[in-house]
Amino acid sequence: MLEMRYPAIISRDHEGKDYVVTFPDLEGAVTGGRTFDEACDEAADCLASWLAFALAQRKPIPAPSGPTKHRGKKRESIPVPFWIAPKIALYQAMTEQGLSNSDLARKLGVSETVVRRMLDPDHATKPAKIEGALRAVGRRLYLVSAA
Repeated sequence: MLEMRYPAIISRDHEGKDYVVTFPDLEGAVTGGRTFDEACDEAADCLASWLAFALAQRKPIPAPSGPTKHRGKKRESIPVPFWIAPKIALYQAMTEQGLSNSDLARKLGVSETVVRRMLDPDHATKPAKIEGALRAVGRRLYLVSAA
């Protein structure tokens, strides 16, 4: 099971006032905040934006690395926001299986346009459609509540 969480390094800026967030697995994904909590909230938004852009551009999405330390700094684990996670899971499954939009459309008995919309981060796809597409590629998406 793939857990959709990415490690982020949250550290103080060079002046020691604000927090800076970087994602070691995602080139160019950088954000920050005035407080640690604000930096974590911004990290989730940054992660979603980075993934949505990669998905829209059909670029490779790297798997998250483990929760190790990076140059002595602790990594925080940032979950992929729920609105984009199913689309990322579908895109990754299609990529791993070498499926085109047309291939998946044939499996689902729909037009290629429907699959294209499922993968469009700006399109509000109905959860049942994504769930059906995930089943068609042998995947399921589970929501786990953290305490």
